[in-house]
Amino acid sequence: VLREILPVIAIVAFTATATEAVRRDIAEQLLLDRPEVLVGNFDRPNLTYRVRRRTNALRQIRDVLERHTGESGIIYCLRRADVDAMTRTLAGQGYRVAPYHAGLTDEERKRSQNAFIHEEADIIVATVAFGMGIDKSNVRYVIHAAMPKSLEHYQQESGRAGRDGLEAECCLLFSGADYLTWKRILEDSEPQMLETGAAKLGSMYRYCTGASCRHRAILHYLDQILDRDNCGACDICLSEVGGVTDAL
Repeated sequence: VLREILPVIAIVAFTATATEAVRRDIAEQLLLDRPEVLVGNFDRPNLTYRVRRRTNALRQIRDVLERHTGESGIIYCLRRADVDAMTRTLAGQGYRVAPYHAGLTDEERKRSQNAFIHEEADIIVATVAFGMGIDKSNVRYVIHAAMPKSLEHYQQESGRAGRDGLEAECCLLFSGADYLTWKRILEDSEPQMLETGAAKLGSMYRYCTGASCRHRAILHYLDQILDRDNCGACDICLSEVGGVTDAL
């Protein structure tokens, strides 16, 4: 409608993370005529990506926290109940932690967000409702206690770490149950959304179970190429993932 009302006015569209197909869709939906598309480099070499199959979530999360004592970090959970439970557990173990999800009141969310920004809390435990517009450059780690529904979401959420350019850690814990949970949620979608969502979910699961460089896998998904053979900043390239000696 704006294009029809203001045919000679420049329209500029911005998005944080988008594949080539999504960028084309944006241009088509906004009726842009031969737009100039500017795409930055999605690679974040200061982030170290680690993926672990979830076995004992609390122990695995505490392993990361112990590597970053007193530093700021985000723990993403799949459900509001998971956020509340994790917050209670970590607070009971002496961590300075605050919750954030859509089930809290505006005042409660604001209080948690301010505590995190002003470093009155070291850890924010949140659903994906947290993060938009958060300007905190010294987040030293982002933990996903469950698998996100797409690599776009993961790249954006993990990308909230290390915005000051210093080293930061991104740890993703997953299990096959996460895949099934997201698949059930997708089943309520419209057919076209279901197909797209299922494809993205599959890519996310392959990332979790894959044995190739994490930086390369993310860039490949976003239609870019890693310019080095070894990123030196993921569990695969750091040889932290053991191989199977006899797969047969």
